[in-house]
Amino acid sequence: MRVARNRLKNLAVNSPIANAAKWAIESDTGDNHFHGLLSFHLRHGYVWSGDDCFILGRPIPRDALSQADEFVAYDKKISDVWFVWLAAGKGAFARFLEVAPFKLPYVAWHRNKGKNERLKVWSWDQYDRVTQRFRRSNNGN
Repeated sequence: MRVARNRLKNLAVNSPIANAAKWAIESDTGDNHFHGLLSFHLRHGYVWSGDDCFILGRPIPRDALSQADEFVAYDKKISDVWFVWLAAGKGAFARFLEVAPFKLPYVAWHRNKGKNERLKVWSWDQYDRVTQRFRRSNNGN
């Protein structure tokens, strides 16, 4: 745990990637788990890291959503869902639509409310409509 905290000191304080790594450490998934997630998504998914947010996501088939939190890589040709594994920073979920390398019919993520974790699945268009207000507010409109 001490090594993990020392590694965080090398990241910019309050940067989205530092916040994501801190979450992984504090939620007992550990520093190695965060680095494993990052490595997996660099090879089999997509990573967005900017001053505004940090996002890990990958395409998966909708019928595999029950296994979304496992390290399984799926062929893009059979995938119809963007599974956002981790999003940190201001407006990260709204920003995802702007940085996703291609559109898929659905977007999914796990939502933590208290101790209850729920899988949320929305159509791309529904997700776009709901996040419009966040994108407008971040652009000053």
